[in-house]
Amino acid sequence: MHSGNTEENYREIKDTVKPPSLKPGDEIRIIAPASAPDMRALSRSVSRLTKLGYRISLGKNIRKLVQRNSLAAPTSERAAELMDAFADDSVNAIFCARGGYGSIHILPMLDYDVIREHPKIFVGYSDITALHMAFNKLSGLVTFHGPMPASDPEEYGKATFKKYLDVLSGNSTDLKQFIDNVVKYIFRGKVEGKSTGTNISVYSSLIGTNYLPSSAGKIFFIEDTGITSGDLDRYFSVMKLSGILESFSGFAFGDFKQIAEAEEPMPYIEDIVQMYINEMQKPSVYGLPFGHNVDSQMLIPLNSRMSLSTEDPYIELLENIVD
Repeated sequence: MHSGNTEENYREIKDTVKPPSLKPGDEIRIIAPASAPDMRALSRSVSRLTKLGYRISLGKNIRKLVQRNSLAAPTSERAAELMDAFADDSVNAIFCARGGYGSIHILPMLDYDVIREHPKIFVGYSDITALHMAFNKLSGLVTFHGPMPASDPEEYGKATFKKYLDVLSGNSTDLKQFIDNVVKYIFRGKVEGKSTGTNISVYSSLIGTNYLPSSAGKIFFIEDTGITSGDLDRYFSVMKLSGILESFSGFAFGDFKQIAEAEEPMPYIEDIVQMYINEMQKPSVYGLPFGHNVDSQMLIPLNSRMSLSTEDPYIELLENIVD
C-alpha cells in the first residue's frame, strides 16, 4: 500500500495515464468503496450491461454483503476490494455501485503506484469524487464522472447509454452529445485546461490533505445535492482563503439541489455562484447536465485536457481519453 508520509509519496503525477478502451466482451468489475448499494437496483444494471455484451463481476464486499452501518464494508475491506479490482488484469473497467459516504476513509490505504501500473476505466460520482481526486493526483489516471449501477439503473436502460459506451470505447470524443438543455453563461469567454471536480463538498473536504490535485489552470466541474446557499458560500470561501479558487481557469456548474431554510431567507445558489464568478471574472457556464438530480448524467473525463466556452460547443475534449 501507499506507505509512509514522505513528500515524495504525495507528489502530483504530471504525466497523464489513459486507461485502455472498453471493448465488447470486456469485464466490468462493480465495487462498493463507500455506502452499501441497493441490490435490486444494482441487479437491473448488471442485467442491462450483460445484454450489451459485457462480462460483469462483483467486488467481494458486494457478494458477501458485509454491511457496516450504511457502509458497504469496514474500511480495510473496501480498500482491498478496490485494489483487487485494479490489480486483476482480467478486469477492464471499474464501475462504483454508488456514492453515499466513506470513500475518504480508504485514501491512505491504497497503492497509487499499482493503480498507475494497471490503468483501468474508473466511473463514479458524488462521494466517489474523493477517489477521483486521489487517482488524478497520485496516479495520473484519467477517470470518469458518470452514472453508477445502483444509483442510476434507469440510465443503463436508455438508448442514450450508447453515448457513454462510445466515449469509453474510444469511438467518440464528443461531449456535446450529452448536452441537450439550455446552458447559461455567467462570465463570457473561452479557456483550455485539465478537468477536475465534481462534488464540491467532497472536494473541499480534501483541502489541506495530500490527496487534492493542484487547481492551477484547471477547469472546475461543480455539482452538489442537499446543500444550502450558505454551505456553497462556505466551500467557495475556504477555497478562496486557501488560494485554490482563483487559480482555476474556468468553471462548469452542473445541478444543485438546494435545501430551503425556513427560519431565515437565504439567497439562491445561483446568486452565490454569480457573486464569486463576477469577482473572479473567469469563463463560466451554468446548467450542464451532471449531478444528483438530472434526467441523464453527463459523462465527464477528469484529468483530461478540454476547452470550456460560453458559446456552443460548451465543452470540447482536446485529447483522446482512452488508449
